[in-house]
Amino acid sequence: MSLTVTQRPSATIGGNTSKWNAAKNPIVYRMVRKDFAWFNLGLISGSIIQILVTGNLTTLTTAQGGPVVVGSKIWLVSESGPGVYNSLYTVTSISFFSGTTTIQADGGYTDFAATGYINLMQRTNYRVQTGVYNAANILLSSLAYSPDKSGNLFIDVATLLLNNLSIDNVADYVTGFITNDETTAYVKFYIKYTEFWTSSAESETNDSANQFFVLYGARQIGELYGGNMAEYVNYENGTPASLFLTKFTRPSLWRGYPFSIHTITSENVSTISNFIGSYFRVDGSVISSFAVTKVANAGKLLRLSPNNALAIPSDASYLTIRYERTGLTLSEIKFIDIKDHCSNPIFLWWRNSLGGDAFWMFDFNQNYSYRYDNGRKAERYVLFASNLTDNEFDAISELNTLGEVYDVAYTELTTSVNKSQARIGSQVYMMDATGKKTGVIVIPTEVSTKTKFSRNKIQITIELPEIY
Repeated sequence: MSLTVTQRPSATIGGNTSKWNAAKNPIVYRMVRKDFAWFNLGLISGSIIQILVTGNLTTLTTAQGGPVVVGSKIWLVSESGPGVYNSLYTVTSISFFSGTTTIQADGGYTDFAATGYINLMQRTNYRVQTGVYNAANILLSSLAYSPDKSGNLFIDVATLLLNNLSIDNVADYVTGFITNDETTAYVKFYIKYTEFWTSSAESETNDSANQFFVLYGARQIGELYGGNMAEYVNYENGTPASLFLTKFTRPSLWRGYPFSIHTITSENVSTISNFIGSYFRVDGSVISSFAVTKVANAGKLLRLSPNNALAIPSDASYLTIRYERTGLTLSEIKFIDIKDHCSNPIFLWWRNSLGGDAFWMFDFNQNYSYRYDNGRKAERYVLFASNLTDNEFDAISELNTLGEVYDVAYTELTTSVNKSQARIGSQVYMMDATGKKTGVIVIPTEVSTKTKFSRNKIQITIELPEIY
């Protein structure tokens, strides 16, 4: 028996391998079932061909599927031509001599072929039991997959992994921090797999030598690297410079309120690394800089929140952030505008489609009312933001999702997170200046603008937890 892994969930970029994947895209392993390899396919007569197989197929045990005999069905595939074969054949003659089984079979002849393989159709109910494990060797979930007749097998583990990730933001902005590894939003994983068929099985194969990462995010159709996060990963050689996990071309932060941004580090970043930031005046002159202590940060989803622990200078107009290891910048340089909020602001915080933090201060205007639906009372706000760039309009529009609303356990009604309802696939928070989070749900509304507008406005409707 031979089950070969021909593709694992990674991508190559700038000579580096990215092992980070988005959980909402297919995360695919490809395998090929090859029961027995053959060599030297030739014509006997008419539609009868002959192949030579190393080993004795006439004495296979019941556990192996039983001996191949006249009348047995085999699926024959060629791997080197010129003849091309991929179809069902019926054995008309079989013999064994001097280490080689000679099989003649009826099914058609196109041309000579040098090598290939056969799969035994008598191995009924053939399947591959696949277990997905985390880096601590704990089984997360398992499923059985069956290949097509030619032996090609596609194993998508995305759904299994997505169920083990959290959409909640568990960072403690009240206490404050500079960086943290958001371990609840990603998993390092690998697979183990076993071939089964009626009344028998092969021994388990452990693929722990090939481990990958998945984070709670999605890539859009048509992305160069599919569902892989290759452009967003920091590599040891800094090629290419990584992107931060934000949908805002130029993010904003508001004085007195929490701010954060995410980056991903490759498992090959062996040198100590961390974030560097600089505050600038409106004329572009540097005010001050900060450097987070460099530590071993390989294979992590890192969140930076500088203003919780580092004061923003009063004359700062913008902030730049980059990620670097000793002696080399690994990321893009991100420009972040520093703003003052108006009175009566409402600050929303959510996870964007890339898996990073997103937030916006709605301080233009708000309408609010009380809803009395299905025996419950809840406060509802209609929030407005204006003077938005096209990019800001698109990034904020991610607040509107289609997941169903569900009641959450009352254990989540804590001093740091207060929510009585949530929406499948998304969690949005209203946050105050101290960093206290209140879970809210977004009522989907159709937002629109016009392509000729240089600036845009948007309306978002939220509902707060039930009032008792």
